[in-house]
Amino acid sequence: MKKLFFVLLMFPAILCGQVLTVGDVVTLTMRGAPAAQKEIDGDYTVDDEGRIRLPMLDDSIPAAGLTPAGLARRSEAAYRRSGIYANPAIEVVAKKDIQQVGAIITVGGNVKRNGQVPWRKGMTIIQAIDAAGGRDEFGGRNVTLLRRGKQYPLDFHRLDHLNIPVLADDSVRVEAKAVFDRWRGDDASVAPVLKP
Repeated sequence: MKKLFFVLLMFPAILCGQVLTVGDVVTLTMRGAPAAQKEIDGDYTVDDEGRIRLPMLDDSIPAAGLTPAGLARRSEAAYRRSGIYANPAIEVVAKKDIQQVGAIITVGGNVKRNGQVPWRKGMTIIQAIDAAGGRDEFGGRNVTLLRRGKQYPLDFHRLDHLNIPVLADDSVRVEAKAVFDRWRGDDASVAPVLKP
């Protein structure tokens, strides 16, 4: 019953697009504490696990699924709990649906146009490949997503892999067809980037 109530409570925020998701950028501002403002004020990105890491806190804060106001309250509570600030006043503004100026992804390998592609919020693996002209005649089923120094082997034949959102500064590489063109990854290696 509590879960149903929560879903109904969040429904208007979801419809308005106000709920934070992976890859969203938020601007966090601390009010009333000039010294703290220099430490805390800034832009933060919701990471692949739906969390945000804030200065001086040992643990990251869950952010995905919250409204900006909900993230502000959760941030305030985290600073109070840690004993860093007794009564913090935090404001969070989402930069939702705004394309980051100059944000790009790189698409390479066996695509028709290798190179940089402008990134936009909500862009998926298949949209990134299509923006590079699609796979060329040698493009195989193996696709590699490079994100923050890690590689994720994706399967072009799986819809759930093609719908993985790309983040600004990601790289996508379409590998060449092999004699026996089979996927060289496994579900566990892709799990961190699949949407829940």
